[in-house]
Amino acid sequence: MTTKRRLTPEMYDSIPALLAQGTDKIEIARQFGVTPSTLVVQCSRRGISLRRGGGFGRKQTLTLPEAPLELSDTTMAQLRKKARSMNVDPVRLARDLLETIVADDLYNAVLDLENENA
Repeated sequence: MTTKRRLTPEMYDSIPALLAQGTDKIEIARQFGVTPSTLVVQCSRRGISLRRGGGFGRKQTLTLPEAPLELSDTTMAQLRKKARSMNVDPVRLARDLLETIVADDLYNAVLDLENENA
């Protein structure tokens, strides 16, 4: 009898880096102690691409009426990790951050542009 192993948030966060290093999904599944099909299904549910280059495929783009806002895989992974630690949805966290920056005119502070006028 085999014990089912659960994938942890840290495991999901490490997938883009493993793929970037050339590790394929079969090896990743072996390292995590799950079957390749389990890895594929669970990553698909979370919008994580298992293609080389990895990342968070479907969830990588935040759409604005004017144009998509493309974010790097690293940024998305860090945003998800922070949101998880705060127990909020990553989309909500991104929205709240942007709304706070706009409402409080924090552009220069966030971008570390001292003494520059907007």
